[in-house]
Amino acid sequence: MEKYNIIKYSAEENTLNILWEDNHTSVFYYIYLRDNCLSPQNIHESGQKITETAQLDPEIKPAVIELTKDNSVNIVWQQDGHQSKFPAEWLRDHCLSKQEIEKRKVKNSLFEPIELWDSTLSIGVPQAEYQEIIENNTSLTVWLEYVRRYGFAVLNNVPVHSGAVAEVARLFGYVRETNYGRTYNERTQINPNNLVSSSMALSPRTDNPYRDPVPTLQLLHCLQNEVQGGDTIVVDGYKVAAELLATQPGFFELLSTVPVNFRFRDKDHWIERNATIIGLGPQNELRSLRFNNRAIQPFEIENELIPQFYKAYQSLAGMLDNPEYQVRFKMTPGQLFIADNERILHGRTSFDSKEGKRHLQGTYADRDGLLSKLRMLKK
Repeated sequence: MEKYNIIKYSAEENTLNILWEDNHTSVFYYIYLRDNCLSPQNIHESGQKITETAQLDPEIKPAVIELTKDNSVNIVWQQDGHQSKFPAEWLRDHCLSKQEIEKRKVKNSLFEPIELWDSTLSIGVPQAEYQEIIENNTSLTVWLEYVRRYGFAVLNNVPVHSGAVAEVARLFGYVRETNYGRTYNERTQINPNNLVSSSMALSPRTDNPYRDPVPTLQLLHCLQNEVQGGDTIVVDGYKVAAELLATQPGFFELLSTVPVNFRFRDKDHWIERNATIIGLGPQNELRSLRFNNRAIQPFEIENELIPQFYKAYQSLAGMLDNPEYQVRFKMTPGQLFIADNERILHGRTSFDSKEGKRHLQGTYADRDGLLSKLRMLKK
């Protein structure tokens, strides 16, 4: 751990300013320091905070400040006489300058940046062996890292029995049960309530965009596949969205700011959500895609936006359907496919159900469980 030494401090009206040995200056507002006091009265042994931030005096000030020989700052607070001790390492590691925040993001991250891809994906379909990941944490780490980095992965030789897909989800997290049940089956049906149970070709889409929140992981396990066709298609939505932003920024803006309605309805359920097709984070970074042509409803947007919005929608759809952005593979019995449902769009080619049986069993899970497991494995 890098060691930082405090050269001097100055107590200003609302802030404590610290000059470090490397000439960097940190500025701490007093309420921030009191709120994050490290004493047992403030922080429980579990790591959870005891102090109620809302009850602190926003004008709190120190009565006494002392720089100790062990390179810590001691503060006695005017309002309540509470004592706080902040080691130099803690102070530097909580400096709120933009420079230090960015440094900490890099230093504390357990993950490399994700990799965007298209049909030329260098490693081909990222995959691992079931027996290896259940017996060896290194193999499990590699497989989960594939999912995080590329957004999808395949697992080979999963036992071919009903419920195995949920057992794989439990290796890293928890099953997300929906109106389709704990698990659901994709096989041809007469008059299905969802087109996945037909033999039609399905264009690339994300699943369940009508839910709030959307399940962030989908798992599909192949139990039978006796037909020609029915190949799985996957597309990196982040790659496509990034290229849309670079080539058609106006279209990107429309799809990320104008919400549309998604709906699933059958005799027992009516699930609906209003959201943008491209989801952005608090700093306008790409966070998610919600694209499902089967579930989208007639656009409820201002009439003058209709021509341009259709152009934007069709442009995105055309890119998703372009083989240059797609990776295709045929699932065989025992193979399991997992995908980040806010990044990866998946579809399939058509097939003839008269040729034989095609049976996939699926379930949903969430990305936070996978990332938690991956962090613990890496740590």
